Amino acid sequence: MKEKGILLPIFSLPSKYGIGDFGNEAYEFIDILSENGMKYWEILPINVCNRLPYSPLSYYALEEDYISLDKLKECGLIEKAEEREGKDRVVYDNFKEKYYKEAFGKFVINKEYVEFIKNKEINEYAQYISNIKGENKEYYMFLQFILYKQWMELKKYANSKNIQIIGDMPVYPTFNSAETMYHPECFKMKNGKFTFEAGTPPDYFNSEGQKWNSPVYDVENMKKDNFKYLVNRFKYHLKLFDKVRVDYFRGYDSFFEIPLGKSGKDGFYTDGVSYAFFNELFKDENIKVENLIIEDLGDIREETVKLREHYGFTRQKILQYSIDLNNFYDKDNEQENVLVFPGNHDCQTIHGWYNTLNDEYKERLKEFLRRNECYDINVNIGIMQYCAKCKAKIAIITVQDILGLDDSARINVPGVEKDENWSWKLVDFSDFKQRIKDF
Repeated sequence: MKEKGILLPIFSLPSKYGIGDFGNEAYEFIDILSENGMKYWEILPINVCNRLPYSPLSYYALEEDYISLDKLKECGLIEKAEEREGKDRVVYDNFKEKYYKEAFGKFVINKEYVEFIKNKEINEYAQYISNIKGENKEYYMFLQFILYKQWMELKKYANSKNIQIIGDMPVYPTFNSAETMYHPECFKMKNGKFTFEAGTPPDYFNSEGQKWNSPVYDVENMKKDNFKYLVNRFKYHLKLFDKVRVDYFRGYDSFFEIPLGKSGKDGFYTDGVSYAFFNELFKDENIKVENLIIEDLGDIREETVKLREHYGFTRQKILQYSIDLNNFYDKDNEQENVLVFPGNHDCQTIHGWYNTLNDEYKERLKEFLRRNECYDINVNIGIMQYCAKCKAKIAIITVQDILGLDDSARINVPGVEKDENWSWKLVDFSDFKQRIKDF
């Protein structure tokens, strides 16, 4: 039987405080998933970032906005918190900070905290952000302790309901980060300055290519200590999550580097960490290949496919890209070791995609669904039914697609800076509870 799940970022959860968090609404969402036979909750990255989930400031520190004020109240660290009801967009500001400082003032150090602060990488992040913001380092250690504690309690609850968490690991940190400050040897630099920026070459969607505000790795330096930096990162993420989506798998085979200050037209591919890294990673018997899901979309060369197949990684496919409407054929349907989405966080919603098709292709899509015995007058439902029926072993649907929303609810438009990116938020669960039954 196919395993099914739902994609909803933490920031998109309903919330009284402007942004979704690790609080009561997350627990309610898990209950809904469990009651409807779901096995997975995919959440996107939860690393601390400047609003951009795939540009982390640290691979170990969690996003401070995800602290639940309700949970702080329950354990007596704050008295009350002002509410912000009914907003359908994330509010990115410092609203919660006054409550965090109140909690910090009341916090009493315990054995659990003493053990937590031994984490070297958390200390690095706390020192990094302390230098920038001028706050006490211990304040940021406290925030990370609360975050870690709240998150692991939430994950434990999900697992008790037979829900596995699919987390996400970005391929690169941002230029200005704890990662680059404390691990400069892992990145291409000359005389203490970055020399290249990560990105993608020009394509149909971006004539100048994409630039990601991230450095690229120095593979030769990483080899000297058997990729310790990357190995430790993977191990930590597999502690945080049940399964990890490995973003931009192509970058592990070969990555695109752009001379600093130039456009994507001036960039070129160079060899990544490839087999040498993964061989080192899998020396640890606790690291299971089935717990890694690779994102291998886009311009994938033959060597990337060979790398993927060598280890037997579960890959992801996007129906919007895999359905050949000219021939009524799903190009990837012969593969079973696959996680299928109608569309993920970077894609149009089903409704938005359908609306961009001309009349002929709308009818061709309906005919495709008829041929696969998944036709419904509601195309959203038909697509969801196809995902549940096709050969892929896991099917994941976004909350937006469950609700049948158009592109105004899209999570992100890649390579385009928009205020709407990473800002969609669910107001409440009322419609979702009813419509999830269609999946």
